[in-house]
Amino acid sequence: MSRPRIEDRLPLPLLIPFRLMYWTYERTTIPYDIMVIAILMFVWLTPPDWLKDPTAHGMGLLGWLLGW
Repeated sequence: MSRPRIEDRLPLPLLIPFRLMYWTYERTTIPYDIMVIAILMFVWLTPPDWLKDPTAHGMGLLGWLLGW
């Protein structure tokens, strides 16, 4: 007899963070696409100054788009 997966035993409030942490979504699904878009938005739109990057300066792409 096989053991049930941990995903099948978690209550809903814990299932959402579990899926975000372990990325259990199949490719070409809506949740997968949303996660990829969120990661790309963070990478491209987070200003280097917010991350205290010593090799970069300014407001990055976000500052350029907003005209800061």
